Amino acid sequence: MPDPSTERDPFAPLDASPRFATPLAVVAILLAIAAVFLRVEAIAGPVGMAIGLIAHVKGSRLGLPAAILAGVGMIVGMSLTLYLR
Repeated sequence: MPDPSTERDPFAPLDASPRFATPLAVVAILLAIAAVFLRVEAIAGPVGMAIGLIAHVKGSRLGLPAAILAGVGMIVGMSLTLYLR
């Protein structure tokens, strides 16, 4: 039986260097902007959310806000697409 004091919280971010995580968060933010303005929300939104969550798990403080922004960008982009038809 594993020792409870050595178990790690499965939802806590990894103790890794956020060196490569911040560029991932920036890419997620750019995909969120693309989802609103370039009418590619069906692809850019989910991909941006996934990349933002990966950045969050890797330790970037911008990862979770980027994922949320990509989701909002997808919703806004889809709403604008439906409204402007």
